[in-house]
Amino acid sequence: MSQVQPPRERPSNARPATIQILRWIIVNLGALLVTMLLLRLAIVSVTPDPAQTGLRALLRVTHFVTWPLAQIPPLATSLRGALTVADLATLIIVVGAWIAAIGVVAGWEREGLRMGLKSNEERLKP
Repeated sequence: MSQVQPPRERPSNARPATIQILRWIIVNLGALLVTMLLLRLAIVSVTPDPAQTGLRALLRVTHFVTWPLAQIPPLATSLRGALTVADLATLIIVVGAWIAAIGVVAGWEREGLRMGLKSNEERLKP
């Protein structure tokens, strides 16, 4: 009859500095992208023909993010002005992916803290 053995120790490959840099990148780039998409929604819903250079530049940059969903016919439906369902769907998808990525990195940080504890009793606590 075999005896149950406790799980073997495994080395952690987590590097706290790398995780912190990754978290910084995800938080800041995600915030930038979400802000740009919110500005796009405001611009296309209010201004039907943005002729100013700054507005055109923002619409061109964010067009690459919204383009894949705009190719699906039901999502290309116009809601108000140049605002489409694809613009709203893109914003929802990007915010959801951003929150999920932040959650994954937070989990990695938590696991790194848990693996860094000293005794086996502390490791078994949730």
